[in-house]
Amino acid sequence: MIFVVMLAGCGDDGGEAPEAGTAADSTAAADGAPGAGRRGDGRGLTEEQRAARRAGRAERGGGPDPGQLTDEQRAARRAAWAERGGRPGMSDDERAARIARRGEGGTEGGSAPSDRPHGEYGGPGGATKGEAAKGEGAKEGDKRQSESGKKSASAERGGRQAGGRGRGSQRDSRFQNRPVPVAVALVERGRIDAFYATTTSLEAEQEASVVARTQGIVEEIFVEEGDQVKAKDALAQLDTRRLALEVARTRTNIASLTRAFDRAKSLIKTKMISPELYDKAQFDFEREQATLALQLHDLEEATIRAPINGRITKRHIKIGNTLSPNASAFEIKRARIIEAVLNVPEKELPKMQVGQYARLRVDALGNRTFEGIVERIAPEVDAQSGTFRVTVSIDNAQDNLKPGMFARVSVRYDSNENTLLIARDAVVVQRNESTVFVVSGGKAKKQQVITGYTMEGRIEILEGLTEGDEIVITGQGGLREGSPVRVVAN
Repeated sequence: MIFVVMLAGCGDDGGEAPEAGTAADSTAAADGAPGAGRRGDGRGLTEEQRAARRAGRAERGGGPDPGQLTDEQRAARRAAWAERGGRPGMSDDERAARIARRGEGGTEGGSAPSDRPHGEYGGPGGATKGEAAKGEGAKEGDKRQSESGKKSASAERGGRQAGGRGRGSQRDSRFQNRPVPVAVALVERGRIDAFYATTTSLEAEQEASVVARTQGIVEEIFVEEGDQVKAKDALAQLDTRRLALEVARTRTNIASLTRAFDRAKSLIKTKMISPELYDKAQFDFEREQATLALQLHDLEEATIRAPINGRITKRHIKIGNTLSPNASAFEIKRARIIEAVLNVPEKELPKMQVGQYARLRVDALGNRTFEGIVERIAPEVDAQSGTFRVTVSIDNAQDNLKPGMFARVSVRYDSNENTLLIARDAVVVQRNESTVFVVSGGKAKKQQVITGYTMEGRIEILEGLTEGDEIVITGQGGLREGSPVRVVAN
């Protein structure tokens, strides 16, 4: 520092005067003189100084004049300074103070150059050799400081990264060695049944549609829906006045024809009449008797009666309705026995047999279970649907089941005794491969198995396990081959 001051003083004391500025001096002044501002600051220069500066940059292969940079170029330049440890985005006051600290005797903050002639090193305002040397020394110091800072920062980052990787490896190692909490169960022996399951609507064992057998007006109704009736019980009464009059007339005719037929019998004995007249009297008498029988039948049919034992499920008539023959009046169903008719695919035909056990569940009754048997199997397959009818009969003595209820029916077609059983949740299926995790020595071992029938959350194991094996039923998602485990539930 003392050396620089002495050089500056020699210049000021009237030493050898520097020559007037040449093109090279102008270039040097533009690039490094303190009066021209620091590198990257082109404000406050004359046109000749800017031209010399551009020429110097061109000779060194430098970039464009900072005064001609676009906003994007300036932003990129500031980012580059930040990477080298610089301070982009300095205000004008900060830049002027920095220039004043690094150069003495030149212009401050890019102000207009003084009238002093260019010195030997081209600094505006007569920059001396000492000033130029001071500027170069400052540049070298900044450069060494920047490189040292970069090395220190790089070493620090490397240390942090190495330390982070080391700690991460330690954490991963501890996590991998941590036991996985699981719930286990033992492989047991038991019975398992195979069911064919489907859904259907329930039907009554017997049902009948009651119709009117004769024409008439409904005069009286004796039952309502829900009433229990027996066969031959009166359900409703039609108007019988017309039928009664017709019966009375027919009976009068029969009385007259009876007398005529009796005279004919007496006369035919004495041969007083021809056989033709006798035959006609007999025919008229018998015809009127047949007419009376039909009228009496119609009179009896005017009372609508129940054809079967059962319960009235629907009433179609009201008092005052005029019924014609075969008009529907009531519906009766006998629900002492309930039937579930199943439409089973033809491929299941070999599994179905009469007498097989069946169970039935009804959603409306809280999934209550009822038992039944296969009553009938249809001897043919429906060509349109590809199914055959299987009728399951269920005892309904308590009258809990109603015709029309939706039911889930399962027919048992096979059963295995004393077979290996495990919880269904223990089996993991991936790519058509069934596996389970067996716990042995505190570690999980992956074991492939072959499964059989499934029933109520349990599954049959045909191959791969033995009785008493401890298998994982909960927590398989976090297990791998050989993973340590911690049993939390049995």
